[in-house]
Amino acid sequence: MSKVNVVSAEIVPRLRLQLVASESISHGEIIVQGCEEEVQDHRTWRTLQVDESRHLRNEFLNFVDHSCSPNALLDVDKLALLAIRDIAAGEPVTFFYPGSEVELSQTFECQCGSSECLRSINGGFYLSLEQMRWTRDKGYCTAFMQRQFERLLGD
Repeated sequence: MSKVNVVSAEIVPRLRLQLVASESISHGEIIVQGCEEEVQDHRTWRTLQVDESRHLRNEFLNFVDHSCSPNALLDVDKLALLAIRDIAAGEPVTFFYPGSEVELSQTFECQCGSSECLRSINGGFYLSLEQMRWTRDKGYCTAFMQRQFERLLGD
């Protein structure tokens, strides 16, 4: 946990909190470790889907922003947020929300600034088949969502 901090960034007219690397994080390194006691049986806007009926709620994950070019991914078997590429000190930790959730409790318009931005963000089941393949092939989805996408894609 010493490699990340929850920091604030003023976004006019509101204050936003986000998880930011306080020092460099290497590809494959655990960023946030969850535990079984944090798993619940219902979805909220502050949980990550682990499987069909379980959702992880961890106080640090509350501050991980969405990006269409993320740097982290939830390992559902380890209940850990892992770096999927090197993350520089000062860089916000992000993950691809539709790659972690069948359905989001709240949809939103993405403003991540990525050249690959999907714009309107909802759960993975709302992606087109092409977007599901893209998410899977980029490695932006959890093992649970990868199985769901492969089932829907017929792969």
